[in-house]
Amino acid sequence: MSNLLNRLQWNPEPVIGPAQIQVAALVSELESGTDPAHLLRSHSLVPADLVAALAVTALGGEQSLGLPLIQGRASRPNIEPALQAVARLWKTVTPTASLVVAAGLLQIFEFWDASHTAAQEADDRGDTTKLGSLWHAIAHRREPDPGNSAYWYRRVGRDPAGIYSALVQPATAVIEKSGHWTLTVQLIKNGRWDPLALIEICTRVRPGTAEEGLARKLQRLEMLACLEASL
Repeated sequence: MSNLLNRLQWNPEPVIGPAQIQVAALVSELESGTDPAHLLRSHSLVPADLVAALAVTALGGEQSLGLPLIQGRASRPNIEPALQAVARLWKTVTPTASLVVAAGLLQIFEFWDASHTAAQEADDRGDTTKLGSLWHAIAHRREPDPGNSAYWYRRVGRDPAGIYSALVQPATAVIEKSGHWTLTVQLIKNGRWDPLALIEICTRVRPGTAEEGLARKLQRLEMLACLEASL
């Protein structure tokens, strides 16, 4: 499980914070327009707790497949303002920090256009973390536009914020559990995650197959690692 989702406990549904707030109730409050800063104060939470709650809502728990490989419709069409509001909690960190968080949250809730805009604006503002570019690459892979995705992954560089290194162990475990050993060689080269290989895998798998399910699980791991780094 990612460090981000380690903020959660399961009882049996996910809860978070010292008061063991139900994640479903917390996300409903956000969706209804409650100010995120108010939720932090009233429930003794920190901003990363809200992101963890949103992440498990969008991507599911450890056994989940996560999002489809190709962008779809938002299942919670009214939550977009809340996602933007949560992202603004990082606005004072750096000029681009809130844009990077927004790009991630908007992507996992299927607000593709808004996510793409935030990622592009982060790059336009000179995002030195390259995490905006990483969300940009993910967005284009899910568009699907593999060539454009590859361009942005190359813009990202070798290992932004240690994300690729962090993905090696959990991705290897997921692949080995699936029995598709050859994907380990393709995706993890010389002990390093290869994002361009993930584009190829996501592009070639057929809907409804075991390979598609595995690709979705790998995408989920990547998204969680990117979210965690974006914070």
